[in-house]
Amino acid sequence: MSQPRVTNQPQRPDRGKELAAPTVLVVDDEESFHRNIAKYLGNYRRVNAYTGWQALEALGKYHVDVILLDLNLPDTTGFHVLEQVRQEREDIEVIVCTAHSEIRNAVEAVKKGAFDFLVKSYENYQNIHEHIRRALEYRRTKRELIESRTQESWLREAFTQLENTKSDVLALMMRLAKRVADTPLTVLIEGEAGVGKEVLARYIHCRSSRADGPFVTVNVSAVPPGLLGSYWFGHVKGAFSGADRMHIGKFELADGGTLFLDEVGDLDPEAQARLLRVLQEREIERLGANEATPVDVRVLAATHKRLHEEVKFGRFREDLYSRLNVLHVAVPPLRDRAEDLPDLARLLLRKHANRIGRSDAPGLGAGALDVLRRYDWPGNVRELENLMMRMVALARAEIREDDIPPEYWLPTLNQVADDYVSRWPAKANLFYLATQQFQRYLIRLMVARSHGNKRLAARSLGISYTTLKDRLRETGDAESDDGDVSQIRTPPRIAHPTPSSGVWTPLDLGAAAVVGSGTRPVVGRDVSGEGQGAERKLAEGSVRRPSLTEAERGVADAAPPHRGDERRDRTREDE
Repeated sequence: MSQPRVTNQPQRPDRGKELAAPTVLVVDDEESFHRNIAKYLGNYRRVNAYTGWQALEALGKYHVDVILLDLNLPDTTGFHVLEQVRQEREDIEVIVCTAHSEIRNAVEAVKKGAFDFLVKSYENYQNIHEHIRRALEYRRTKRELIESRTQESWLREAFTQLENTKSDVLALMMRLAKRVADTPLTVLIEGEAGVGKEVLARYIHCRSSRADGPFVTVNVSAVPPGLLGSYWFGHVKGAFSGADRMHIGKFELADGGTLFLDEVGDLDPEAQARLLRVLQEREIERLGANEATPVDVRVLAATHKRLHEEVKFGRFREDLYSRLNVLHVAVPPLRDRAEDLPDLARLLLRKHANRIGRSDAPGLGAGALDVLRRYDWPGNVRELENLMMRMVALARAEIREDDIPPEYWLPTLNQVADDYVSRWPAKANLFYLATQQFQRYLIRLMVARSHGNKRLAARSLGISYTTLKDRLRETGDAESDDGDVSQIRTPPRIAHPTPSSGVWTPLDLGAAAVVGSGTRPVVGRDVSGEGQGAERKLAEGSVRRPSLTEAERGVADAAPPHRGDERRDRTREDE
């Protein structure tokens, strides 16, 4: 079957990205209709389809804005195509064009979701440009309404989750935020980048007496210094060259509501002086105006910096800091409220599923959730949201651990260090143990991501195949089949006699059991079976360390592979 005919070469951008000229898909089996309608489409990009199958195929190839659809098609009916379009693409408007002006067809088309119903005639051909313009305007209004409702719905869910938090530290912050919301005073919100300071500011606004007023957000660091006065306070007509009309500033737009100043710590000295005057006098002066305008605005300021330290170093005005820090709320980072991570991740999945028009958000599997819990989240909620956005676009019905990018699998170095220092604070060979553990974790992860192909994993890591096999043999994974990923992902259970009590304690370190500082790591697969004999010998002291010291062994293991190993590996691969 022939492919859809493309004219004016429409591109295929990401969905939701607007083109300079909208694209119209013309679906009709008559060549004469395509020729006639092309005369009146003007600068609109055009895709021609002659069957229902071609029309549906074109939806997957091109960013279509409006469809001109005939009801009588060779392979199906226009009503069937209309139903398919409505199921797959809510952002496309359909104008039904037919040669028969039957009322029942028009009624049925509108019921099934058509924007308009036109009879093929010379007059309607001439006015087709206006019909398409109205369809695009309707689509734009509908999209803004959907986005507004989605944002409001998501914020309500976010507020509910904040109020029902499982984290003690966040619950303490929320109790303070509720008390702060009942006052008209200025609030300073501090916290690391990406922790959700703006969401907390919106919560305070919605729980205050100004909830019915506007909530205006200003990113102060994004405003050029030369435009600061006009952007904040507005200007009158003729105030400067190019000021051909009056402009209302952000402070005046927020009159009767809340003004949220994001990243207030990035203000330069001149901007700090202007803001201080507004907070003191509660009035603004438009550029070019002869008199001041009073404003009734509650200011919520946020910053990722510690402003009291900025004051000490002279980078922030002390009097402005006193004006902003009337009430203070600190938002904890995501790593300190890990109890809320599962619910927060699912909330973000639902948010972005709605935004891209996905009917149901993907679920979060237990394995994927374990990966997220182990990660340190230096980018906080913003980093988690970016990951969930990617998962909504790429994942299937359930997000599995294989769907999580490799960088989220690796524990951060500070996590490894904290773990080993807490377990063995007095070990002389602690550096060697932690380094070896991180190497083993990295190798097992890369083998799993390579679906058990050890040679591919070795090339990805930049080490020889022999070195990788030696590391796997140390962890007990060398015997696993190349295609068996489960044995690689699950670290072996080992036994470790605690220095104080001598009692065997299972540890899931994926490394070796170490007794004292004088014996080298010995691998044990389990606390029962054949591995128990080796562990018993180790405990009794019958296994002695070799002549190579621990420090020498660590240096040897960390050294790059010998060229002979690489040549031997390439020879084995050729064989």
